[in-house]
This record gives sequence, C-alpha cells and structure tokens, in this order.
Amino acid sequence: MNNYLSPALSMESEEYTEELRGCPVKGNAYPVLVLGVGNPLMGDDGIGVELAHRLQERDYGPLVHVEEGGTLGMTLLPLLEDADTVILLDAVRTGAPPGSVVTRSRDEIPRHFSHVISPHQIGMKEVLGAAQLCGTLPRAITLVGVEAGHTDFCQPMSAEVRGAVPQALELVETLISRALAEQDAHA
Repeated sequence: MNNYLSPALSMESEEYTEELRGCPVKGNAYPVLVLGVGNPLMGDDGIGVELAHRLQERDYGPLVHVEEGGTLGMTLLPLLEDADTVILLDAVRTGAPPGSVVTRSRDEIPRHFSHVISPHQIGMKEVLGAAQLCGTLPRAITLVGVEAGHTDFCQPMSAEVRGAVPQALELVETLISRALAEQDAHA
C-alpha cells in the first residue's frame, strides 16, 4: 500500500473566522419583495399565489420584486435574504369570517405559521427561522392574509375569498408605496 499523499490532495485547515460561518451576506438585490405563498390546488389556500399573480401584471420598477412562492419552502430563503422589506401573501385562519383581510407584523408572523392550515406553512416557518439564525431576516415583514373558508384538495377558491381580492390588492399597494417611501427616506 502506498502511503504517499500527493501535494494536490493534502489539505491545510483554514482558521475559522466569522466570515466563514456559512450564512450568506445580505445583498439587498431589491428593497421590496412581495411573496405569495400557498397551494392553488387546495381551495382558499391559493389566495397568496393568486394575489402575487395579479401583482406581477403591474410595473413597480426595479426596487420591487413580486414572486409566486407557492409551496417552495426552503428554496425561498435566498429571495427572503435579498430583501429589506417583505410582504407575505397567504391564506390565514384567525377566526374571522371567510374573506376577511388581516395583517400581521414581523413579531406576530411566527404565531401565524404555528397554526398550520396547509403543508407549505411548515416550510415558511422554517424559512423565516433559518433567515433569523443566519442574521439575514428582512428588516420589515408584513403578512397580508385572507381568512380561508376551506382548504379542501381540488376545490375552487370560495366566493368569499375571491371577493376579498380587490381589498387585499389595495392593501398590498399601500404597503409597497410605504416601503418605497421608507427606502427614499433612507437613501
């Protein structure tokens, strides 16, 4: 047996520094991320994706990125890390009547994802947790939720939730304008 180790295969260990800790550094590729999550195959759970789809038809310029996150879970982490402000769009269950539009702030969002109404929410809870652990959680996060009536598989969205679309879109537009104004103030 040859005990010879070629120089190309020998490895010197590099001293650990905080820069090598493995988490990406926040790049702020776009200041505002609007992220619609949910599963369109599960009735009202698809409202976040529906809202994102409608917002993608509008032009907010290069500072705003609208993404249909669907049920992608941890693959959404880089998107989240590259934003300063995130507006999450999702179906919620708060006990309000179906179709009610609610908002939750950054501190209230973990509580929202602890009441799972769809499998994608487990992934979002972990995405937010990973960003927090890495120190790359966006500065501002707001959840715009629409109260779900049903999340049955292969069922259409309820009339109550579909009827909430204009109000939810108007609220998101207000939040985008506010976030852009904050960006201008900090520039």
